[in-house]
Amino acid sequence: MTVVVRVRRHLRRLLLLLASGCLLSLLLCSAYFLFTSSSPPLQQQQQQQQQLGPPAAEPACSQPLPLSPYRPPPPPPDPYPPLPPRTPPAPTEPVVLVLVESQYSQLGQDIVATLESARFRFRVEIAPGKGDLPPLTERGRGRYALVVYENLLKYAHVDTWNRQLLHQYCVEYRVGVIGFYRSNENSPPLLKLRGLPLALRTNRALRDCRVAPSSPLLHLTRPATDQGPLPGDDWTTFHSNHSSYQAVLQARPGKEAAGGGAGAGAGSGDIPAPPGSSAGSAAGLHATVVQDMGLYDGVRRVLFGQGLGYWLHRLILVDAIAYLTDRRLALGRERHLLVDIDDIFVGKEGTRMNTEDVKVGGAGHIRGVA
Repeated sequence: MTVVVRVRRHLRRLLLLLASGCLLSLLLCSAYFLFTSSSPPLQQQQQQQQQLGPPAAEPACSQPLPLSPYRPPPPPPDPYPPLPPRTPPAPTEPVVLVLVESQYSQLGQDIVATLESARFRFRVEIAPGKGDLPPLTERGRGRYALVVYENLLKYAHVDTWNRQLLHQYCVEYRVGVIGFYRSNENSPPLLKLRGLPLALRTNRALRDCRVAPSSPLLHLTRPATDQGPLPGDDWTTFHSNHSSYQAVLQARPGKEAAGGGAGAGAGSGDIPAPPGSSAGSAAGLHATVVQDMGLYDGVRRVLFGQGLGYWLHRLILVDAIAYLTDRRLALGRERHLLVDIDDIFVGKEGTRMNTEDVKVGGAGHIRGVA
């Protein structure tokens, strides 16, 4: 009996200990959960501080005063802010578009012959009066790098739609325009080009052609003066007061100098002489070839007051093509001179070389080297 009673007592004590242990663990767990739920964790506190921002600054009265009672003035604004980057022009094919009066016009054939001798790619089209221009773009790429008008009036008097279309193409693709004007007996003495601050005086006799030394167009041509009368009495001179126009070739009045040369000074509306020339040398000079720098409407142009019958115009035309195409279509300055032995000994009279021809050729070679 006694053994059974002892076993029972031990079981009761064991059960009491187990029950008390369970109660104690429940109390500890509940206390832990209550503590953790009442205070947020450290990470949540940091996130709340980041959301609320930095603590407020102290009031100005609590901050220490600077040593100097005067504050330095703010820096002045930059009077020359940086310009926005210039967008490069859209790509174009190195092809010249030649718009002629007809397929048999003499000036059109001279233009084509000059392009062929320079081995420039070109395309000839009839200049539209009121019709549409040939397609200028293809798949987002310009088809022509330069536009040449045989008749400047065709370019000036084209209808509004084609004029805006050509102007937009020239501005977007950075394409220049070359124009020629040949006056005749029916030409008015004074012409004004539509849409441009430029006036033309027609049917003039000129002499002593001078190449402007400050013209940025010059590449093969060198500044000099061709003394003597210019061929023909149908020359056209250009006059403008806008800074976009600069003279490339200038000449003095010929036959009409006695009647109208006295008023051809600075007040006559002529394009001013290039910088660096004296007032005496600039008086009475009239521009026969001008370049438009594009400051007026964004289109660069070179305008000729005669055809290509004058030898210097052919040279200026090659330089104008190089200038307006940014040297994409240009000739090198290296030249080779070939003299056939037959031209010296057995050539025909009038074409056979003589002593004077050799001296002139040698002098020209020395000037070219110098």
